[in-house]
Amino acid sequence: MSEQKVNVFKNKNFALLFYGVLVSNVAHILFNFVMSLYVLRIAKDVYGDANAPLVQGLYLGLAGIVLVVCMPFGGVLADRINKVRIMYITDFIRGFVIVLVGLILIVDPTSSIKLLALFIMNIILGINSAFFNPASGSLLKFIVRNQELQQASSYLHGSASLQNIAGIVLGGIVFSMLNIYVIFLLNGLAYLISAITEMFIKYDHKNHLDTNVEQPKVLQEMKMGLKYLFDYKPMFSLILMALSLNFFVVPIINNGMPYFIDYGLATESTYLFSGFLSVENWYSVILVSFSITSIIMALVLSQRPKKESYGPSLLKAIVIFGIAIGLLGAIMILYYLNVLDINIVLILTVATCLFMGVASTSFNVPVSIIMQNKVDPNQLGKVVSLTSVLSQALIPFASLLAGVIISQLSIVALYVFCTIGLAVVILTYYRRKSYLEI
Repeated sequence: MSEQKVNVFKNKNFALLFYGVLVSNVAHILFNFVMSLYVLRIAKDVYGDANAPLVQGLYLGLAGIVLVVCMPFGGVLADRINKVRIMYITDFIRGFVIVLVGLILIVDPTSSIKLLALFIMNIILGINSAFFNPASGSLLKFIVRNQELQQASSYLHGSASLQNIAGIVLGGIVFSMLNIYVIFLLNGLAYLISAITEMFIKYDHKNHLDTNVEQPKVLQEMKMGLKYLFDYKPMFSLILMALSLNFFVVPIINNGMPYFIDYGLATESTYLFSGFLSVENWYSVILVSFSITSIIMALVLSQRPKKESYGPSLLKAIVIFGIAIGLLGAIMILYYLNVLDINIVLILTVATCLFMGVASTSFNVPVSIIMQNKVDPNQLGKVVSLTSVLSQALIPFASLLAGVIISQLSIVALYVFCTIGLAVVILTYYRRKSYLEI
């Protein structure tokens, strides 16, 4: 009965983490929302319509490559020193860099100089994320009690969806009404505020260190973390599945959706609610629909007791997510082939994203709980970083490949390629049945 009365917000450290992340993430999501369109539009000015998707794919892929290369080092560092210190230092750096680029944009240089500044900023942000993510991802276990863990994990995930809604809605409004540099300045200041908040989080960072054992070298420790994860066969199999799944899903969201907004919806003479919704606002609506059901599902999961096995429910979530992505691909293909009207496309796209939100949260929350509960605390930072790296390792190359496919073949070719690949991945994972051991 006591577990039913847990209120994790009475934990001061969790409350500081929750609200600090809330501030920075709303601005961060607003920033990413805008950048997905802004880079595409700047690239049009410099390289033309035909090559702009390729430049956008390079921008998306660059930060991902930096993240994949640097995150294993971030994971080792997170297991060696104070996780909170890593978080606020990287947030300070990100805040100052984004404000600096915003000031550069105020000067209004040429489009080519703007692109160069954006690419350099992207590299710096990727490096900082590589150190921030393992630290923040492995901190929860050390600031909440075991009986608070499921509720804390669910609230953090649900809050992320709420942040998505706020950031995306604000992004659509701000981008259509204000200059781009305002968004940079707001996002940079939010990171700085978040860094200050994180400085007040207290925990015994020596608790996750074995002081009686000599610390191995960084590369050796990375190898130890990889072996630890590899020996946990069900989780390793799940990560490989996520790696393959992301390769085909991410291009549809990151490359395909901005392309639809700028090269599809923006070219229509009229569309649903065009009297008061701009194309940027519709982009917000589509992405917000994903977050709404994510919040609902996170609240549902926060009230459920922990399970002995999450395998069957993980498979169910993957299948639902795969079907939803497949439907989204089919909708877009039919639109570009002039089979579906734009109003029908908008309605069906929003409906599909609602199902995607449910499935995504149903997958991510249990995976987080499994890792926090079953991974050795001395290995948690490395495992979080390696899991993130392995699950995202092919995303940069997927973004680059998507840019090539769109610019050299067509947008329809991208959706056909991703939909077929997605079906193969899900069927392969289902037949192996390794999910039953999770």
